[in-house]
Amino acid sequence: MADLAKYLPLSRRPAGDESGANSNWSGHLTATLTATADLLDGLAAEQWEAPSLCAEWRVRDVAGHIVWRLGSSSRDLVHTAARAYLGHFVNPNRAIDVVSRAAAEAAPADLVARIRQIAADKAAGRGRCGIIELTEAVVHGYDIARPLGLSLMLAPTASGAVALRRSLIAPTGIKAVLHGRTLVATDADWSVGRGPALPGTAEEIVLFLFNRGPLPASPLPAASPPPAKPQ
Repeated sequence: MADLAKYLPLSRRPAGDESGANSNWSGHLTATLTATADLLDGLAAEQWEAPSLCAEWRVRDVAGHIVWRLGSSSRDLVHTAARAYLGHFVNPNRAIDVVSRAAAEAAPADLVARIRQIAADKAAGRGRCGIIELTEAVVHGYDIARPLGLSLMLAPTASGAVALRRSLIAPTGIKAVLHGRTLVATDADWSVGRGPALPGTAEEIVLFLFNRGPLPASPLPAASPPPAKPQ
């Protein structure tokens, strides 16, 4: 299995050993955004309006969120969210909903072009390229692809790093599962958790960790061979 911990600071490596940590995920972020743009570029009009895995968000709204969340400067990100929030909502998540839906009103072709430009900016090292941004890209990419029945092909290191980070900061219920099982990605060289192995795809595991899908199903036991016929 790949040692994904070496890519993350403050992971389960020995205390003080941060020499192998890397906070720049620009390459995987670029690839994830490009794959998402390619997927969006092939959608029919009705698919843009289809529900995503984000509650009450269409596929279009998730694309708008990606544009706002990953394409804004840190200053603009705070400014637009604060302007939508202050004096309007008690829950700050409502402000995120407002600004994401506003960005989503662009034409589909413009949203695709904008995501491609954000990918190009990340490739050039412009803007934020940390694990938080990679998490946004990976999870929201799956939010779009999964309900449409489409495949989003991501690098194992990208999905694995996102899964590992989530396992370290997950809510209590998720951590309880990970203390009793090892979730093993069958299509990627990584696993998270402790205990008996429970296989699933990288997508299934990530979606479970982020409360977007069920725990991967236990494999059915192998069927017993029929009894031998007497000779």
